[in-house]
Amino acid sequence: MSLAAAHLAARPRQPLSALAAALDRGRGPLEALRVEGEAAVRTALDESYRALPEDAARVYRRLGTLPVTHYDTPLAAASCDLPVEEAERALDLLVETNLLEDAGSDSLRFHDLVRLHAAQRGEAEENPAARREVARRFVDWCLATATAAEAILSPVHRRLARNYAHPPTVGAPFGDGETALAWLDTRRNTLMAAVRLSDEAGWDATTWQLVDAMWPLFLRLRPTEMWIEAHTVGLAAARRDGDREAVGRMLTSGGNGLRDAGRIEEAADWYERALRHAEEDGDVRGQAQALNGLGNARLRAGRLDDAEAYFTRALALRESIGYGRGAALSRLCLGETALARDDHGPAIGHLSRAYADLRAVGDTYDAARALALLGHATACAGDPVGGREHLWKALADFRETGSAHWQARALELLGLAARRSGEEDQARELFRRALDIYRPLSPSNARRLEDRLRAPDAGADPPGPSA
Repeated sequence: MSLAAAHLAARPRQPLSALAAALDRGRGPLEALRVEGEAAVRTALDESYRALPEDAARVYRRLGTLPVTHYDTPLAAASCDLPVEEAERALDLLVETNLLEDAGSDSLRFHDLVRLHAAQRGEAEENPAARREVARRFVDWCLATATAAEAILSPVHRRLARNYAHPPTVGAPFGDGETALAWLDTRRNTLMAAVRLSDEAGWDATTWQLVDAMWPLFLRLRPTEMWIEAHTVGLAAARRDGDREAVGRMLTSGGNGLRDAGRIEEAADWYERALRHAEEDGDVRGQAQALNGLGNARLRAGRLDDAEAYFTRALALRESIGYGRGAALSRLCLGETALARDDHGPAIGHLSRAYADLRAVGDTYDAARALALLGHATACAGDPVGGREHLWKALADFRETGSAHWQARALELLGLAARRSGEEDQARELFRRALDIYRPLSPSNARRLEDRLRAPDAGADPPGPSA
């Protein structure tokens, strides 16, 4: 019988809502195990716990103090300060005794009632200093592992400082971009829990560094609400930490999240604050980044003249300091602005240069964005064959980099190219494939694809670039 069934059997008249409410309290007091009639459940857990060897019992109760629901060997080893082999043996024993269960994606979890019991044992048997050390080791491991994923997925992204109280000795559980992105995806809630825990503990530098290390997750997978929450927390922490470079990074990266959510005026406010911040510091690179963000906000709002002016200013600053990749990104944005005007010749010029320059510096993801937009511009300019070749190549690159959003966008642009060539059946198939990707990612984009499928002339062109 499962623990939940045992709980209900002990109190058959208790409504399910009461059980759900007790379980939902998570790490709070063990309400679900303390009410009258449930002594059998608690006793069974106590007996299982007392039968554990001390090393497994320690792992059990220490994991219970963490604000997460899924665990794996590297996390347990780092958090409990154990060699990987010892952590693995302890976890295997907890699985054998049914205190942990398989959760898929190479992770384990406690049943809700077991997690509450583990939390109680941790509170009772681990002193505050020990609990704080477990929390700090967990946060440091999250930071180190996310930073390792960032180095693989965004190798040209300028990384800021990383500071550790307990430098992790457990290596990253991935070795290439695909597995690194999959790790970020499946551990996103764990990482966000680490951000909140670090913030609550007052580890300000670690808090904003965690947010910064999660950049590939935000860029490739676009969990918009998490993106905004993380940067709101990270910005406050960077200010308390007194790290001005981190403040600028949080403002521009957070502005991107607000823009991706369609909160354009809020995004513009963050970019304007980033611009003033960079001007005060004489930070030319930061000024250009903020200007580019303002340009993207204006492009998304349809204010094309303003967008072009911001992008042109950003391009000039980036060229003045020899920042070639940044200049290429500004040219990419100028190309999309020209596309929004149906000015295909200048668009092709900007995007061709941006694509070549981004490939030259090894920025595969942004080069694929430039190529997709170049394909769209080429098809619109009367060369559907050349345009589709670019788009199919870009789609393959987006699959390799794991960017679901841009896979959907490339498919949509391919559908538009097919529709312009009178190939309606192929266009609808491509739109359906794009819609399947957009649905869990972006309701607004999904609605646009649904409109395209309902009527050949429906649905505006996809919005401007989002990072």
